[in-house]
Amino acid sequence: MKFGLNYSTQAIALYDAGAIAPDVFKCPAWPDLIAQAKDRYPLYIHFPLSVGVGIGDAIDGETKQPADWRKFEKLLHDTNTPFINVHLLAGHEILKTTDAIYDAEQTTENLIKDIERVVRHFGKENVIAENTFDLGSGPLHPAHLAETITQVIETTGCGLLFDLSHARIAAMRRGEDYRSYISRLPMHRIKEVHITGIQKINDYWIQRALDSGLTQEALDQYMGPNGIFLPNGMADHLPLSDDDWPIMAWAAEEIRAGHWGNPWVTSLECGGIGPFWEATYTKEEIAEQVPQLQTIFSGIQSGHG
Repeated sequence: MKFGLNYSTQAIALYDAGAIAPDVFKCPAWPDLIAQAKDRYPLYIHFPLSVGVGIGDAIDGETKQPADWRKFEKLLHDTNTPFINVHLLAGHEILKTTDAIYDAEQTTENLIKDIERVVRHFGKENVIAENTFDLGSGPLHPAHLAETITQVIETTGCGLLFDLSHARIAAMRRGEDYRSYISRLPMHRIKEVHITGIQKINDYWIQRALDSGLTQEALDQYMGPNGIFLPNGMADHLPLSDDDWPIMAWAAEEIRAGHWGNPWVTSLECGGIGPFWEATYTKEEIAEQVPQLQTIFSGIQSGHG
């Protein structure tokens, strides 16, 4: 199994200096960036595709339009990315509307309808669907329930892109233990894993975000006033805290012991391109944490040839 890391200027500088040695960098589907980096660094693409509107197709999260499959096919082949990934979301989350429909049957039907289009195009063995979560004052939407995710993946035959932090936050939203939530996911279908740290958002983290150029209005839109949307005040895509490390070791052992499927890569989704993402994971934090994580997840056989 490979160990991946979000592509960032800090990460590349550390890689060039020999301070870190991830097997592969996880990159956004930006043609200019890919053209610049693909011959210099090992990389694969994480696509901005979402399903759940029920139109019989995936939506490109950057253009807000149905996916341009010719563009994504070219990026897929140019980088030898092994899977096309989609995010499992509710329709109102994708369309950025407020008319949420909390109907589990309709939600499941929409997700299956949209993924089936992707599966017909690429083959079910080449498609992976990522578990997600939502924030807000209401209950966890059916699109993020473990039972919905399992039914969608089992029905369509695609693989699971398992995001550990997403599962932990979804469990927090339901007030249940994360291991209980995860046990109801189709873990035998894992093809890729994402990990991050989860931290309580306090004045320190808010100031780091503001110093990066993010506005208080943007923060409030995500977190809610005074962070009321965040379960237990927690957010992901942050450096690992003391509480996160035992969970990483547990996840690695679940894979190693064969209790979960064998992913081709486990990627750390911290840091990224732009001032905000650079502020969430500094060069010093990358240099300290990446080698430790790579050791934890080492020696696991890859599930993809």
